[in-house]
Amino acid sequence: MCAVRVCPNCGSKNIVRDFEHGEVYCNDCGMVIDENIVDTGPEWRAYTPDDVIKKARTGPPSTYRAYDKGLGTGAPESKADLRTKRLVITTTGHEKILAYALSEIERMSAALGLPGDTREEAGLLFRKIMEKGLLRGRSIEEIVSGLLFIVCKKQEIPRTMNEIARVSRSTLKKIRRTYFFLMRHLDLKLKPSDPSLYVPRFCSKLGLSARVAECAISLLKKDNGRLQARGRSPIGIAGAAIYTASKLCGEWRTAEQIARATDTTAITIRNRSRELEQNIGIEDDLSRTFFQRR
Repeated sequence: MCAVRVCPNCGSKNIVRDFEHGEVYCNDCGMVIDENIVDTGPEWRAYTPDDVIKKARTGPPSTYRAYDKGLGTGAPESKADLRTKRLVITTTGHEKILAYALSEIERMSAALGLPGDTREEAGLLFRKIMEKGLLRGRSIEEIVSGLLFIVCKKQEIPRTMNEIARVSRSTLKKIRRTYFFLMRHLDLKLKPSDPSLYVPRFCSKLGLSARVAECAISLLKKDNGRLQARGRSPIGIAGAAIYTASKLCGEWRTAEQIARATDTTAITIRNRSRELEQNIGIEDDLSRTFFQRR
C-alpha cells in the first residue's frame, strides 16, 4: 500500500485512499499519487454490529498493551463467576505484575494524552525490563513512570518529568532516579529533546498567540543548539525563548508566569534568556527591528 503522507505536488497532508477506485490522491490539488492499490480490509459487508460478529473470522490484532497480548479467550458474559475463578487459577504472579503495570501505563497515558503507539511501545519496553530482571528493589509505579518518560523522549512527544510525576503514584525524585537507572541498564541512547517541541504547549498555557510561538521557534533556530551544547535543560531553553519572544511581539509575560507554566524557576528563565539573547545578538533593549532585518 502507498505509504505517502504528503502530496509531492502541493505539500498537503490531506491524502485520500480510495479503495473503491484503487487510487491514492490529494484532496486539495487532485493529484493522483498512486493507482491500483489493494484493499486489505474484509471482502464482506456488515450493516449491523451483529453482522460484524457473525461474519468476522478473526479476532483483534495482538497488542503489547494487554498482558496476554490480546490473544486470550474470555468466558461468556453470563458466567462472570466462572470467568473470575478462571482468572485466579490461570494467572501467574508474573502475569499479575505485567497486568498491573500495563493498567498503570494505560491510566497515566490517558491522563497525559499519549497516543496508542506510545502505549504500545511502553508495554513492549516493560516486558524487556521484566526479562532483564530490573524490577527488583523498585516499585512498578516508578518503573512505569520512568519508561513513559523515555518513550516520550524517543518519540519526541513534549512531556516533562514534572507532568509525568503529577499523574504518577511515585515521587519526582524516584522517577528521576529510575529514569537514569533504565537508561544505563537498557543501554539506550537518546538525543536531547528539541526545545521547540515544547514551545506551542507552553504558549497555549500562557495564553500567547501563534505569532509568539513562531517568534520563539525562530529564536531557537538562530541559537542553533548552542545552549543545549552547554548542557542547559530544553525546558528552560524553551521558556527563555518564549520570554524573549513575548517581549519582541508586545505580549510580554513575566519570568514568574513562564516559570509556573514550564515547571522551572524565574531565575532559570532569566539566565537562559540572557544567554540566548547574547548568542543570537539581540541587544538588551530588544529592538523590534530584529525580525525585520532577518
